[in-house]
Amino acid sequence: MMIKTNFLIIGSGAAGLTLAVKLGEAFPKKRITVVTKAHQAESNTKYAQGGVAAVFNLKEDSFEKHIEDTLIAGDGLCDREVVEMVVRDGPNRLKELIE
Repeated sequence: MMIKTNFLIIGSGAAGLTLAVKLGEAFPKKRITVVTKAHQAESNTKYAQGGVAAVFNLKEDSFEKHIEDTLIAGDGLCDREVVEMVVRDGPNRLKELIE
């Protein structure tokens, strides 16, 4: 079977589906194909331990705590610069997903 598409997204987790939505908005006349490994509900996002975490209340929480928690959980495999960027941008990305 051959399928023609303008955009091929591999992965149906939060990142892949967010990209699909953004591409659909930016290119409404283009065909977007999302490929998943099993069923559309199967993704690493579904199995994320503890769900999604983001800093929304700086009086009770901090970006620094989330950064340190992520680096500890990553057991030396995380790039600190990337972790900092993801944690600091987390609230905006989560709001975007909710919308």
